[in-house]
Amino acid sequence: MAFIAPDVEQGAGPDQEWTRVRRKGRRPKKSTPAPKGSLPGPKPGQPFLTLSDVQSEHQRIKDQFESSSCCHRLREIISSHSSRHGLSQAICLGLGSFDPENGSWENRRSAHVQLAAFLCIVEQLQRSSDSRKIGCFFQEPLFNAVDREFLQNMGHEIVDSPEGFKRVNPSTLVFGIHLYRDIYNKSVAKHLPAMFVGTPYDVWEDFQGFSPSEFAKIKELDEQCVKVEFPEDPGYATFSSTTIHWRRRNET
Repeated sequence: MAFIAPDVEQGAGPDQEWTRVRRKGRRPKKSTPAPKGSLPGPKPGQPFLTLSDVQSEHQRIKDQFESSSCCHRLREIISSHSSRHGLSQAICLGLGSFDPENGSWENRRSAHVQLAAFLCIVEQLQRSSDSRKIGCFFQEPLFNAVDREFLQNMGHEIVDSPEGFKRVNPSTLVFGIHLYRDIYNKSVAKHLPAMFVGTPYDVWEDFQGFSPSEFAKIKELDEQCVKVEFPEDPGYATFSSTTIHWRRRNET
């Protein structure tokens, strides 16, 4: 594929672990951002939206997503690969708040679309899992009280960092869009998950100043997986530079 270097949007977090990576377009290579030192951990803001507001907005955006070409193609991709592994759990990392402090519509929409896509994948996998329930849990330090209540009311579990990383095992789906490399490294540090949805190795590799040692686990994941590019969200960069990885059965 033609490499396109990511653009990086910084977010506060321990060791800046929640920095997000976005690929905008074709441009010359640039130096890899190398955050140093520690920043205070991200703190959730005070909710502005009510639970009802978040639920209504999610239903509207979810309905739009499910009628999109992105969702239709995603279902086809997952259905055609669902027999590769039996999954027991799914973790979503760094989803973002449904009610961000800056009130950004783009950030709110992105969180809702990512949630809809994550649950769409789980639903498709569930259909081919012989009725085995795939538990979903979420790790995001920016969740406020309403975010947490919204997801818990849907039957999902919220965990605090680093609990999410510790739970990853060979039968896990890890879903994390546009996150910093340390998050990806931590998510595959102990085990390569059965499925991984996130920024692929070849995107990271395209940086000037790229250090292979910093991406050893991501490279290992890349080498041991079958990969398919995530479908585009029409008109938005929600899933740009994102790839679906399936670990080969003989790899753990």
